[in-house]
Amino acid sequence: MMRRCIAIRYEDSPHPHEVRIAWLLDGRPWLRCFVRSHGTPLRATGDALLCFGLLPALELGCDLSIEAPVDRGLLSSSAAVQRLVGSWTPGCSPITVTAPATDTNYAACRGHGCFFSGGVDSSYSLAVNKHVLDGLVTLIGCDVDVTDRGRAAWLAGIAHGAGSTYGLEPIIVETDLPRQMHPYLGWIEYHGSALAGFRHLLADRFATMRIAASVDSSSMWDVPWGSHPGIDPQLGTGGASIMLDGTVPRPEKIVRLLDEPALLADLRVCYHGGRNCGTCKKCVLTRVYLAVLGGGRRIPSFPPEMPALSDAALRIPDISVRTDMVILRAAALGGAGFNPLVARIDRELAEFDRRRGSLLERLRQRLKLKERMRRGRHRQRLARFSQARDRP
Repeated sequence: MMRRCIAIRYEDSPHPHEVRIAWLLDGRPWLRCFVRSHGTPLRATGDALLCFGLLPALELGCDLSIEAPVDRGLLSSSAAVQRLVGSWTPGCSPITVTAPATDTNYAACRGHGCFFSGGVDSSYSLAVNKHVLDGLVTLIGCDVDVTDRGRAAWLAGIAHGAGSTYGLEPIIVETDLPRQMHPYLGWIEYHGSALAGFRHLLADRFATMRIAASVDSSSMWDVPWGSHPGIDPQLGTGGASIMLDGTVPRPEKIVRLLDEPALLADLRVCYHGGRNCGTCKKCVLTRVYLAVLGGGRRIPSFPPEMPALSDAALRIPDISVRTDMVILRAAALGGAGFNPLVARIDRELAEFDRRRGSLLERLRQRLKLKERMRRGRHRQRLARFSQARDRP
């Protein structure tokens, strides 16, 4: 049986700061999306299209045809990305990627950038690399929908504030790509390769681009995640490199940010994507880190009231968070009044280790049931789309 094929190409755009991308499924229209820059023109390369299209095609089991020239090195290294991602999901076999090959050339004098969301990871990358950076790229359309003008303006304001503080050019990029792709591939699985695509659109401005790591080096190779040391750098090229930056535990990042009041003032961590609610698990845990590591420091981006620390906020979902909790426990041992917190962390560490070693969990990991179900849902949605489109 012939494999289905996704083709991806650029459509005409009236402005050099915007690209429009058309996705075709078996030669017929499927999706359309846009990327718009406020700050620098975009370079419509096949390199970006490969990064945008590779993981969706792999997830959906479709070959990929790119209707623009792609750097030879990127075509070659994308095979390693396929092998890694394919190893995470049973039945995810390699796909065929076809594109005209080229040797991409860029101007010699370009800058150094970093994706910046105002979160802990990207704020840490900015703080550590501020002396070598000359630009920040903030995406609107990921956790803040591009149609939400109020939140979009607020997020752009955070980026402009950081740019002003550190003397860096803020570049705001708006896109509806995550929303268009969401039924077929979630942002957790997609974000590393999608960021690589945005990076290539900005290749005339930046010679190097940093993507902030959200997992530390002790466990990052073992955690299936959209941004990964086996994905992000592989999707760069010799003239447009990608660095996975800041592979240290989250508590260490927060300690570093205590010396950056401008970044702390606008720090955003909330699961809801907007201003920090102060009560979701991510908000509460960040405030606990600040209480233990920062001497109880309060910052303006959180509501003044500190909610009760629930068991859910301390629950450990994966090995990376376990590392964070061990560090938090060690810091809490040296502080007054944190004995109850230490005891609760001990219980959660023991519970995580018990679950991880259980027969049921080992079986679930071996069979990769969660990954099988996710991929099955995405393929079913593609099949329903095709059926609906093909009805007379």
